[in-house]
Amino acid sequence: MSTAEELARLGRRLVELGLSRGTAGNISIRESGGTVVASPSGTDLGALDPAQLSVLTSTPSGALEQVSGAKASKEVPMHAAMYRRFGAGVVVHTHSFHAVQSSCLPPWTPYCAIPPYAPYFAMKIGNLPLIPYRHPGDPALGELIDEADLEFRAALLAHHGLVLFAETVDEAIAATVELDDACRLAVSLAQIPQARALEEEAVAELAARNGRPWGPRITSS
Repeated sequence: MSTAEELARLGRRLVELGLSRGTAGNISIRESGGTVVASPSGTDLGALDPAQLSVLTSTPSGALEQVSGAKASKEVPMHAAMYRRFGAGVVVHTHSFHAVQSSCLPPWTPYCAIPPYAPYFAMKIGNLPLIPYRHPGDPALGELIDEADLEFRAALLAHHGLVLFAETVDEAIAATVELDDACRLAVSLAQIPQARALEEEAVAELAARNGRPWGPRITSS
């Protein structure tokens, strides 16, 4: 399956799972050579045409420049920032209802916007910083991701939604589902004082076992 076909499959699955509605959100795949195939501006992710996608290339500075295809999303700077961190792979940005809800709440800690109530969150996500609000499409969102002094594979964007990186399309689907479920759980338990997050040691152990970052970055003095 081509990269374009894989991107279309990702979009269809996100819509089928109720994680993207209308023309909200955008997705992309970066190949090992630096070419990026992305969903065009204002498109339904469930109806992507592999022949009508946006094709971009990575510049020496790590920015993304369009080279062909339909007009790219205004969120390209955010995708570029994720690829600067991780290299080739998949970036998903959605405005899923539960992610937006959670992004409007005060962060649980500086390194995790929501409490880790279930083990699967630590196993698939780990650290989840809350990126300060900037309007959709603002290049500053990419700059804020660059500046985050923290290891993470996913983040909530304040009043906006989520963004995450994964190595493959299937991993991206699984991570998006798990993050949306974790956000839904966090919002539903926010009004229950007795609700308890997992113990820090348990979360750290689960995250480490599954190759996910957890906790603040430790810098040498």
